Amino acid sequence: MKPNALLSRLLRASPCPALCLWLALGSSAQAQTPAGGANTPMPAVAASAPAGPFTIVMVLPRAPQSTEAGFRSYLERENVPARYVEVHYSGNKLEEQALRQQVAALRPDLVYAWGTPTSLALAGRHDESNAANPLRNTPIVFTEVTDPVSAGLIKNPLQPERNITGVSHVAPLDIQFNAIQAYRPFRRIGYLHNPAEPNSLTILRNLQAQAQRQGLQVIEASLGLNAEQAPDPAQIAPLVADIAARGADLLYVGPITFLAFTHRDAITQAALRQQLPTFCTTESIVRRAGCLFGLFSNDTNVGRFAGSMARQILVEKKPVSAIAASTLQRFSLLVNIPTAQALDLYPPMLLLNVAEVIPAPSMALR
Repeated sequence: MKPNALLSRLLRASPCPALCLWLALGSSAQAQTPAGGANTPMPAVAASAPAGPFTIVMVLPRAPQSTEAGFRSYLERENVPARYVEVHYSGNKLEEQALRQQVAALRPDLVYAWGTPTSLALAGRHDESNAANPLRNTPIVFTEVTDPVSAGLIKNPLQPERNITGVSHVAPLDIQFNAIQAYRPFRRIGYLHNPAEPNSLTILRNLQAQAQRQGLQVIEASLGLNAEQAPDPAQIAPLVADIAARGADLLYVGPITFLAFTHRDAITQAALRQQLPTFCTTESIVRRAGCLFGLFSNDTNVGRFAGSMARQILVEKKPVSAIAASTLQRFSLLVNIPTAQALDLYPPMLLLNVAEVIPAPSMALR
């Protein structure tokens, strides 16, 4: 089959036609700047000057990145006076109570939370009692949460009905699979599961369901947990080797904090040693850790969107429970050419028409 025909067939695999996928992916220029639409932060309607400054506590499992820069720059652009306090969260569930007490003692007007484990540590599950949680009435805005419903943060994204809302960053799985198949007809998708993160099991189940619909196979391995219910990073390399030995021809790295951020170099280097291509759903692991390619919402725009929610809460006094949790409608496709060279696995030219590339050093000098 000719490449043009193959790509067209792959892009039509979902109910969304090829043109729709093109618009969903967007170009690199489109992805970097919000361009209107229901889920894009728009200039705020003029309002009376807010009292302030507001205290915003940013709870992060890592140093601030472009998502946080986008959040802060949006509020600064909208002249929302704010004092930012950063609090680190280790991800250890045994430290949840201490984290909540530490954040509550700062008397925040709003809490910014990055990632599913952090958001759960602060807000708890919607189906469990939060009567003893000192943050139960404090507005919380999350970013980088894969699936807030499956994670138990909220029941209904359109009406969160509690003190937490925010922005998801992951493209729909059928569009992810279209992008994967547009690169190469990968048939056996490897996945390393982290049982310490609730969204990891949701991702695995969704992967298995999508793979079954498309006649593909998921080859899965699971990290073990120690007595403190934390995974051991030393397991990453041997488990990736096991996934490769069982016939995976692609390793899928989902938005799992432990793998896609904290130990992103470990998983991409382990895959590279096995000559195993990687597909990632978060931006930083492609840009900074050599994942082969990925599809995601631009981090800066995710932060800006969360900033627009924070403004509604702080300035417009809109109830958190009435602000829909949502995702952006444009996604960036990013290809890491140095990794493609190392694997001798170059993307087709048609895919490059809708992708941003990280160039090889020789290309960057031209």
